[in-house]
Amino acid sequence: MITKPTILVVDDTPANLQLMSGLLQDDYKVKAATSGEKALKIAFTDPQLDLILLDIMMPEMDGYEVCKRLKADEKTNQIPIIFLTAKAETQDEALGLSLGAVDYITKPVSPPIAIARIKTHIELYRQKRELIESQRLLAEEINEAAIYIRSLLPLPLEGKVKTSWQHIPCSSLGGDALGYHWIDEEHLGIYLVDVCGHGVGAAILCISAINAIRSQSLTDTNFKSPASVLKGLNEAFPMEHQNNKYFTIWYGVYRKKNHELIFSSAGHPHAILFTGSDLNNKTLQTLTSGGLAIGMMGDIIFNETIVPLNNFNKLYVFSDGVYEITQKDGKEMNLDDYTQLMKEYFSDLGLLESEKVLEKIKSLKNEIGPFDDDFSLVELIINAT
Repeated sequence: MITKPTILVVDDTPANLQLMSGLLQDDYKVKAATSGEKALKIAFTDPQLDLILLDIMMPEMDGYEVCKRLKADEKTNQIPIIFLTAKAETQDEALGLSLGAVDYITKPVSPPIAIARIKTHIELYRQKRELIESQRLLAEEINEAAIYIRSLLPLPLEGKVKTSWQHIPCSSLGGDALGYHWIDEEHLGIYLVDVCGHGVGAAILCISAINAIRSQSLTDTNFKSPASVLKGLNEAFPMEHQNNKYFTIWYGVYRKKNHELIFSSAGHPHAILFTGSDLNNKTLQTLTSGGLAIGMMGDIIFNETIVPLNNFNKLYVFSDGVYEITQKDGKEMNLDDYTQLMKEYFSDLGLLESEKVLEKIKSLKNEIGPFDDDFSLVELIINAT
């Protein structure tokens, strides 16, 4: 059974109330009020009103005041109000519309015109409520997706391998994800994915890629071989099947037995490795293999590189959103600037400093507020003993 829309008619003249009720009763449920106070009481206690027909000239509280109060309360401020009055001056109509009314019908009422306008505004209000509800549901789904992405982020590691990370999406749903996990007792996988764009599409692709890595579900893929992983991802996620979206990735494996790192990357910024025989003597290496992003082209050959590690090592893997900022001097930071910054401030081989990196980058931004891109950074300290 279809529920009739509910209209509240407000007029201090009973004859006018009877006239409007007679016009509307076949298609609408009609409620009546003979004063502004009674109208407010009905409006504030009845959540089902679909429209209010409001007379202006009433004793004690006129229609303008009723309209102001309705628009000031969040429970009633969305209900469409049509002024129904004998006044026909242009300035009176302008005042009513400025207070939030959606239309103005003058007396004596022309039934066809009044009914047409009422029908139009009730339909618009219905569409508006449906839009608001769909936006609410979408916001809930986006929030659930954001929580899920957050749940994929790893717990800190302690011991010979220590970890820290920062992950701040620039919007509700970002396109970055990071992780690490022990593939077996001797091999630790380390990875960071950065999907082009943001929002639902980017998040879905990001989740799919990270889950494929975590669950080791790629076909014919050796997850201890970075080049094999990138090849498997490239075959699984061609951009023509992902709404023209692609992603960059840095993927490495720490080989515990040989105390070495093997890595490969696809269109991703280089990782930064600080390494030294002791805590005071260290060198910087940038780790990249270049190449195209995942999904851009089929049959790509990915290269992997082995890096021997020293007694003390610190690895930073990050997305381009970490350094692509406009600084307070107006200069755009680039990857070389960021690498130098890390060398000057964050090369202590004994300390996890990802949170300090985040605060430093925030302090250099020319504006307070969210980053223009997702900020994703994973830090690992890997010691021989």
